[in-house]
Amino acid sequence: MKLSLLQPGEILLDSEIFLSENILNNYMKSISHNNTSLKTRYAPKLFPTAIIFGEIFKLFELPEGTIHLSQKITNSMPILQNSKMHTIAKITKNTIRGGNRILTLEINIYDQNKNSYCESIANLLVQKEK
Repeated sequence: MKLSLLQPGEILLDSEIFLSENILNNYMKSISHNNTSLKTRYAPKLFPTAIIFGEIFKLFELPEGTIHLSQKITNSMPILQNSKMHTIAKITKNTIRGGNRILTLEINIYDQNKNSYCESIANLLVQKEK
């Protein structure tokens, strides 16, 4: 299903994700971090939202040329490596401006004790089809 066809309020993801060491190592390699073994018990701040975007984009198709315009992360708390997190992601805005579509996604992440880890708002630009 195309992400751009979803309406505000529609849930993209409501699931539990395990932040395994293997996933973390792959993430660290993808951002060109030299040392994949972290010396802290906590996951990097952007790691959980990056994993969630990966999960969303496995489920929903985005047209070629889609641009990640912005992302704001608030209330970010430390989350342990090798732990579970629960996430709820939904579309909050789907508007057309100048023929281009702007999508706003809201992501809420909770730790395994259901405490809020962080909230994230991301804006995507889906360019007008030619």
